[in-house]
Amino acid sequence: MKHWKLLSIMLVGLLMAGSTLAEEESSKQSYKERIKAMEDAFFAVSKAGKTVKGIIVEGNSLFNGTTAPQNKPYGQPYTEGELLDAKISAERNSQLFILAEDGTLYYPTPKKGESVSESSSSPRIPRVLTEEQKKGPKLFTWATLVPMVGREIEIHGEIYPGYAGVKGIYIESIQFEGEYIVEQ
Repeated sequence: MKHWKLLSIMLVGLLMAGSTLAEEESSKQSYKERIKAMEDAFFAVSKAGKTVKGIIVEGNSLFNGTTAPQNKPYGQPYTEGELLDAKISAERNSQLFILAEDGTLYYPTPKKGESVSESSSSPRIPRVLTEEQKKGPKLFTWATLVPMVGREIEIHGEIYPGYAGVKGIYIESIQFEGEYIVEQ
């Protein structure tokens, strides 16, 4: 019996050592190397057509009757007045969805296996910049979702089946046109 306990303790120790080695390897990469790897992964899946293109919509506006982004042309989910209401509600409630071109709703979720996450407005999502964007004025290299309500984005991430026609998506990186201004 003692041998089994000792063996299981050794196996756990080896597994923990292996995971810390992988973490050390990734931490040895410079910031530029990590960003380059992220961009390469994004553009590879984008070429393969495996990214999600959609517009960020606020959850209450889908259901409370004040706005109906799912009944408007893709790319114009809100009027100016509706957008202000949607952003205020998103800031308070953080119920955000990505409405894809094909009408599928995606809900931003934590990575599979994580049972607790921060508010959807909190995480800074790495932004992928095109070569043209890199040549222009300096842009933020990250984004959070709440200020981007009503904006079209392209997402690279892990998609989960979800429930009732709403799929989950763990966002690894994001790409969009134009400037990202935090307070707007």
